[in-house]
Amino acid sequence: MGAALPDWIPSDYASALSFRNTYGATLVKDGLVCVVFREQTKKANKGEPDAAPRYEVRTTEGMMSELTHKTYSSDEGAFDYEVVVYYAPEEAGEFEVALVDTWLKSSSLDLGYNHAVAYYSFTVDKEMNITESDMFSWLPDSITEYKEFVDTSGKVAAKDDLVVFCLDSNAGTPYQWAERSQDYTSCFTHQTSVDCSMDTGTLLDGGAIRTIEVYKAVKDGSTVIQWDFSPCYDDYEEPQAERTLIADCTVTNKAQKVSLNGSCLQNLQFRYSSISLYSEDLTASAEAFYSNFSEPATAVITSKKELTYFLSTYLNENALKAFETEYSDSFFKENVLMLSTYLDPYRGRVFKHGLTGAYYKDGKLNIDYASVVSGTRMRTSYFDILQAVVPKKDYDGSEVVWNDKEVLGHDVKRISVIDEDTGKPIEIPYDSISGLFGYPGTVIQGENPYYWTVITAEWLDLDINKEYLPEGCILSETKPREIINNGNNTAEIIFRVKNTAGSNTAVKKYSALTQGLFAEESMIAVLKDCKPEVASSASELNDILSKYITKNYQKDLLNTYDDAFFKDNVLLLDFFIDATGGDKISIEDTVISDKGITVYYNKPAPDFNICNTDYFFILQAAVPKSDYSKQKVSWSCMGDTNGDGEFGVADLVTMQKWLLGSSDTKLSDWKAADICKDNTIDSFDLVMLRKKLIEINRLEPKKYDINAQYLRRSGDIYGISTAPEATVITSTRQLESYLNKPLDSVIYSTLGGPDQTDKIAKYDDDWFMAHKLIAIPFGEGSGSIGHEVTELTSDYVTIERTVPQMQTCDMASWDIFIELSRDSRISDDFKVIVQNNLVGL
Repeated sequence: MGAALPDWIPSDYASALSFRNTYGATLVKDGLVCVVFREQTKKANKGEPDAAPRYEVRTTEGMMSELTHKTYSSDEGAFDYEVVVYYAPEEAGEFEVALVDTWLKSSSLDLGYNHAVAYYSFTVDKEMNITESDMFSWLPDSITEYKEFVDTSGKVAAKDDLVVFCLDSNAGTPYQWAERSQDYTSCFTHQTSVDCSMDTGTLLDGGAIRTIEVYKAVKDGSTVIQWDFSPCYDDYEEPQAERTLIADCTVTNKAQKVSLNGSCLQNLQFRYSSISLYSEDLTASAEAFYSNFSEPATAVITSKKELTYFLSTYLNENALKAFETEYSDSFFKENVLMLSTYLDPYRGRVFKHGLTGAYYKDGKLNIDYASVVSGTRMRTSYFDILQAVVPKKDYDGSEVVWNDKEVLGHDVKRISVIDEDTGKPIEIPYDSISGLFGYPGTVIQGENPYYWTVITAEWLDLDINKEYLPEGCILSETKPREIINNGNNTAEIIFRVKNTAGSNTAVKKYSALTQGLFAEESMIAVLKDCKPEVASSASELNDILSKYITKNYQKDLLNTYDDAFFKDNVLLLDFFIDATGGDKISIEDTVISDKGITVYYNKPAPDFNICNTDYFFILQAAVPKSDYSKQKVSWSCMGDTNGDGEFGVADLVTMQKWLLGSSDTKLSDWKAADICKDNTIDSFDLVMLRKKLIEINRLEPKKYDINAQYLRRSGDIYGISTAPEATVITSTRQLESYLNKPLDSVIYSTLGGPDQTDKIAKYDDDWFMAHKLIAIPFGEGSGSIGHEVTELTSDYVTIERTVPQMQTCDMASWDIFIELSRDSRISDDFKVIVQNNLVGL
């Protein structure tokens, strides 16, 4: 070509800079391919000769000719620009261009490999027309293209098998974008990052940063990818996002098509203002605020007048004016302001909040935020005004719902001691706290719940010194301690306590071999003929107990029932010796009428379990004095249909004979046989009697082979539940009902992806003719938490929950489907035992 080069081809440093800011790296025009590579200015590396070139341009051989090739540099510029122009394609095909770093030691320097600093491809058709064929044919790689892309496609977009995030920020500020969801790897891989910031001829201190992050689909399914714009003061601080970008993705067509759920709001900005309750900025005292404003108030503000009206309830005149300076009349022409008040319920532990997501759901705009609970209590509490700014064009006028996704600050462990019956914290004397936990000298703050900021893993061994529990409280026998690991070295540690002092029934158990227990050596013979007793005063109780046990052991009961107790109650007692170990001996019910009082208890016959040691039992039931008129008191064993005082196989046989109409069979206690408590003795009571026999005698659980499916749900998830219950499913109707029922506070849609729905397609009517399912739902705070069924019996299933120390911050819900034969026995109180396997500590 003898003609001059077109004006759009760079001819010096300034025009190369302008080209990069306008077109990015490539432009196809006038039958020419122009590529402007951006290179580091440094020409030599340590150990390399000064003359050694660092970069080399490589192309597909025999496809196109090189028209011009020049490098432009500037003493003040951050980069050099290597301009190469190609023309005259010789044949149809693919033309590739790469800039390689020759300082990288690699055995293969083929185009497109990791050694390439930049790589581009072009297609030449049969008419010798040239088009760019790589992703930069539509993906921006310059500031001009970036702005055009955001205007037309938004900050989060999908094309073919790619998802694109457009991230903008200002350099020199304490904020940065960070990827918060990392469990996308089942469906995506991170493809590339591209800097679209404006190139300048001189180094700048600050300026705008424009980058894009690209993800490529690799497998069909559903997942969420999220980027948060948060402060970066400390890598260990809990994220406090001001903005979030969320791609709720569905991948189909063998990973060739990505679709986005458009409900996520990508242009919402979150901030908050904190006012000390002891400052002069508020309209009332701290206590008045906790009395009157503890519940959040929300508003959608569209004018300065509305803002003044809302805030005047809380802020005095000066504070109100200071707040309003943020929001001018011109602001409300383009934006809508959402407000929600927040009063720290922990009185000094919450002073940070962060945005976790904004989305339209069920016709409402939901704003999810996280309040960060600190392990150290501050001297002041704060009244916070949460603010969300939304462009008017993005808000459709829907009701706004604020959802607090409270989190613990980094390294914080929250320790709760609760009543297992009520679920409420129990009151612990202040002077007992120092000795309550098994780590003397450890700084644990609070007044139940307690807060412990600890970096090492010693919190995994935290225990309670039972001596410091309040009077009448004992640790739960079924689940005394539970640890819920939230990741980020935070956890909920829950101790469950049984409060026996407030119960109207109790069972005392003593080994018959206990030295100095019985008042007489022949007491076992005496107990065979003993009768139930009634005590209406502490002295009467003392006299009754003296018949059986020595004074040392009388104190054990006398300390529980004092004069204050007997002022309003009488105490019913029964005594017996048992050979089964007595773990299942308990009082079930007390029936009071004018004719008599009957106390029903559980006592298994020694059909399946006989101990080497006999045990002495004292059964106790409190009855209000107002209900006791010296009527007859009797004690009856539930299920004891043959009248021998115990419940066992013989009672089941007696019940069956009686239902079949055997003339020589009678029921000794009609109410003891009415297990269903419907005043009717029928086959339903027989069924319940059989189940009760299995339960009370603790028959050895039957073990089953494990055949389980682990299915992840799609859709938005709000709240978590990691203490699941099992559901037994025996029909397609029950399965459909289960799939459409929300899990507590975890709300999700259908099973995600064809591979998920295909897995449950086999559960049809024919399948349920021979099988049944145990369905166990899990809601998790992170998709990186894994589950595995490790043991399955008729009474329980054990699930190992693998919790990594470093977790993704996306929520996830799962269904574990365990397949069993139709005739498999499943206990009525089938339990799900979750064992936490903490990884990386």
